[in-house]
Amino acid sequence: MNGAAAGETFHVKVELIAWAATFVGGDGSDRKIFEVEAGPGDSVRSVLKRLSGGFPALDEALWDRGSGELGEHIEVAVNDALLGIRHTLGTPVKPGDEILLMGQFMGG
Repeated sequence: MNGAAAGETFHVKVELIAWAATFVGGDGSDRKIFEVEAGPGDSVRSVLKRLSGGFPALDEALWDRGSGELGEHIEVAVNDALLGIRHTLGTPVKPGDEILLMGQFMGG
């Protein structure tokens, strides 16, 4: 399936793993999976905004309050590629797309 017909809605799978799942009711050792409704004209950003709008803790963690862009501590992958490689927040979503949110790993 390459795309939805004009006006048709579809679902995009959004999965949160490890400590990123704590923002949506997980315990940090599991994963939470959501099917977010989308349609023609929706982007990675609009799907993430739709999901985070229902979870204040996720909204706070995901978005930088000053710029409205992604915050620094959660990595986003679309169809197994980190955001910025093959996709941006503005990339249109299509049926079958999967978005993964995971905590950024930092160390020294």
